[in-house]
Amino acid sequence: MKRLSLLLAASALLVGCGPSRLPSDFNQNGPANGADSLDHRPAGFDRMADAIRSGNIPPEAILATVYFDFDKYTVEAKERSKLDGIAGKAKGTKLIIAGYTDQFGTEEYNLGLSDRRAQSARDYLTKLGSNQANIEVMALGEQQADKSAAGRQSGAKDRKAVIVDVNYSGVITSGAGKVAPRSSGASKAPAAAPAGGPTPAPVSAL
Repeated sequence: MKRLSLLLAASALLVGCGPSRLPSDFNQNGPANGADSLDHRPAGFDRMADAIRSGNIPPEAILATVYFDFDKYTVEAKERSKLDGIAGKAKGTKLIIAGYTDQFGTEEYNLGLSDRRAQSARDYLTKLGSNQANIEVMALGEQQADKSAAGRQSGAKDRKAVIVDVNYSGVITSGAGKVAPRSSGASKAPAAAPAGGPTPAPVSAL
């Protein structure tokens, strides 16, 4: 009885905590032990992860960029051909898949959405034969979104998952990064951008 009471108390505590911010180098399917998680990462992982965080990914290291519909994380049929095209290359290398969102919605919500987008791309590549252990997932949320985008259409370029080759051996230039502060005022929207609400609907299931 005492053990059951402790388990119930622990469960209540976890439920009360609610969703938490995921670190940018979080790997949901990695080893539980921190040291083991670091050990399995290939040489070059840290420098590529830093390049992703700072917005300085070498174009040659990008295998594919998959785009998503507003507030969605399912890889649509029109984008799957990109992943089909890199399936062979992906099987023979280590990857980081970085997920991103536009600026609409809260930072916390967007961080979770970007993680789901990266995981969705990873799961698709896994079905094509890639080893999931060779794929790390990073969630960038809206950190590198265009803060001047005032409509859903104008923010479409930020709703993506970028598949990066960790084994890229070329030069990675350093830079100041592309993280922009959240805009506090209204920006002029492009003429073609339709009006869109700033708060996204709940994320749809896969």
